[in-house]
Amino acid sequence: MEPIRPLTAAIPLLSGAKPVAVVGPAHLIERMGASAGTPCSENGQGRFRVLLVSANGMPVEYGPVVIRSEGAIQEIGTPDLIYVPAPEVDFEEALRRNRPYLDWMRECHARGTIVTSSCTGALFLAEAGLLDGRRATTHWCQADFFASRYPKVRWQISRMVVEDGRVITAGGATAYLNLMIKLAEKFLGRAHALSVARFILVDSERDSQLPYMVRWNRQEHRDRVVQKAQEFLAADPRKPVSLPEVAASCGVSPRTLLRRFRTTVGQTPGEYLQGVRIEKAKDLLERTDRTVEEIVAEVGYDDSRSFRRLFRRHVGISPKRYRRRYTVFPAGPELEEAAVERSYCESAAP
Repeated sequence: MEPIRPLTAAIPLLSGAKPVAVVGPAHLIERMGASAGTPCSENGQGRFRVLLVSANGMPVEYGPVVIRSEGAIQEIGTPDLIYVPAPEVDFEEALRRNRPYLDWMRECHARGTIVTSSCTGALFLAEAGLLDGRRATTHWCQADFFASRYPKVRWQISRMVVEDGRVITAGGATAYLNLMIKLAEKFLGRAHALSVARFILVDSERDSQLPYMVRWNRQEHRDRVVQKAQEFLAADPRKPVSLPEVAASCGVSPRTLLRRFRTTVGQTPGEYLQGVRIEKAKDLLERTDRTVEEIVAEVGYDDSRSFRRLFRRHVGISPKRYRRRYTVFPAGPELEEAAVERSYCESAAP
């Protein structure tokens, strides 16, 4: 039997990144394949050799932390995988500082490398043109910036991980953990992917950013007419309003308001109001103990079944499940889990 060829993963030491955004993924990629079926084992050699690389081969300083480079990007050959971490500085500054990496990513991808990113690391893939015409995701907080700057990309911001050809992107913050599970499955198979999921304590089926997203009034713009319409709709979201009524409050015709609202916000006023109501419902689910039926009425709906379907479509989970996950009040399931844990500890005691 021929020996299994080791795989190479390269992680660029981007200027402006956080050390944890480099070291955390590096550790997980390096461990892939070392312990399928026994995720807690420290024995065995992983399938990946991880290279932390810089543009010139020199160490990179991240405040008090210095990470040693294992080579210059042009000297390491063509890796099987590139993982691009997220920048923590101003995007324009990040692009200015890290420009040499863009050509390297393009060249490696053209030679067969799978290029991946997490969170706003998609900035570099998009700037390099690797996302043009492809489906991709990034942190939902930056959705408007990315959609505006990179209109050729088919952004799917609600998705946690998106694969399109030899490019894989992950959503915000800890979405890189789900990306690790995806990479384990892609390179090593389902058993290894499940092993990684168990080791990092992440649901391998977590596939949506929707439950974490704040969906309305994110857009920054200078259209005062649209701003007035947004303020009018947000003032009393439970109040039923018509397009002519909103337009009249802004001193323009309904047709003008609709056109400007769509251009500026990317939604109709009605869709925007729906988002306002959903966010209000989420807030009430988090901070109050009102029933779902009471909340439905509070945000302007009279059919709880229709609202539940709408809520699930916008948020990805039911109102009940959302409350369990985000409420500030003690919840039954948490108490039940604590009781189960106490029972387990007592049974395991000598």
